[in-house]
Amino acid sequence: MKTAIEEPVKNGIPTPQVNRTCRQDEDEAEIARRVERAINEAKASISDQLEDVKTSAERLLKHGRYAVEDGLGELTHQIKKHPVGFLGIAFAAGTVLGLLLTQTSRKPDTDDCG
Repeated sequence: MKTAIEEPVKNGIPTPQVNRTCRQDEDEAEIARRVERAINEAKASISDQLEDVKTSAERLLKHGRYAVEDGLGELTHQIKKHPVGFLGIAFAAGTVLGLLLTQTSRKPDTDDCG
């Protein structure tokens, strides 16, 4: 007895036959065009956003550079205006740094009580 729809068997698994129509092919082609268009629009959007981020980063870098240069100029001016005070600060900072380095570079005593 035959059924109304016969399905071919491949590797013991029935596989339905697909009757493709021109309308299905056109629908698939339209879907492919829409997907391609969406991908291209996403690429363009991401590219524009990356360009904006790059411009903002460059602008931020320039502002940071100008701020550092202004700070160094102000520091130089203050050092020329108050050389003795800055010499004392430099001496104190060097002394503290030297003490910290000698404390951390010492080997711990190996004389354990026990």
